[in-house]
Amino acid sequence: MATRHVSQARELQVRSADGTQLHVEVRGPEDGPTVVLAHCWATSLASWGPVVRELDPSLRVVLYDQRGHGRTPAPMTRAGYGAEKLAEDLCAVLEATVPEGRKAVVAGHSMGGMTVMAAGAHPVFQERTAAVLLTNTGCTQLPGRSTAVPLPGPLGTLGAKIFLKAPLPLGPRNAATTAVLRWMVMGKESDPRMVRLCMRMVHACNGVTRGAWGGVISALEAEETARRISVPTVVLVGTDDKLTPPWHAHHIASLLKDCREVREIPGAGHMGPLEYPKVLADRLGALAATHLGAQAQAA
Repeated sequence: MATRHVSQARELQVRSADGTQLHVEVRGPEDGPTVVLAHCWATSLASWGPVVRELDPSLRVVLYDQRGHGRTPAPMTRAGYGAEKLAEDLCAVLEATVPEGRKAVVAGHSMGGMTVMAAGAHPVFQERTAAVLLTNTGCTQLPGRSTAVPLPGPLGTLGAKIFLKAPLPLGPRNAATTAVLRWMVMGKESDPRMVRLCMRMVHACNGVTRGAWGGVISALEAEETARRISVPTVVLVGTDDKLTPPWHAHHIASLLKDCREVREIPGAGHMGPLEYPKVLADRLGALAATHLGAQAQAA
């Protein structure tokens, strides 16, 4: 697939159920088949950039910054954090960007995938989603299954919880901190440019906000809402993903009503959109062609 020329984004503000103003960007033709992309913890919508550049230019791409990330403000109180808030935000974006009577392919990476699964029971999600792609994500037992902190048993689980929930700065962005974060979140053969992009986004995320969302992830239990996703779904994971190891992808597949594929990407870590963007773009394009094709012809 040829790399697309990324069109200039059209920016808008979308009001979520509790009044949070979400920063949203739309790229591509207004009448094109729509894909909606939800990004991971401690980054921003820019993390999907490598995938967007590989997508077919006929697609309409909707991206948004999760609350407390990028250009979307952080919640003012603890009540603004939680899986249900993420679900409400996604549904607000779908309602604002996918016209009534139309549907989109919805993709989520890491916390973005958790967002998608948390939204599974929402009527707006069910009405406006034609297919789903989940990559490097989980819906339960996140600290317990993590191998990001290489300690045995309960010590590794405790270390993962501390890493997720600590509201502390990650230290200066230097060779040492980059090496540690790279080991935890990316594969050994990752493109150095993508490593630098990942580090910039993670270091730019406010520590308090990052820790609060890490607490949500640590306690996440979204099996029941994941079971409510009935549309065709593809699940991907890196074989070296330490934050959401392959167990999660297969567990999610066992919950879904219509899982079409579970694929492990050899040597890849947790940052799928930065590590295997072409694979994700191909899967998104195929889902759009299969499940939005009739819409595209009618537009």
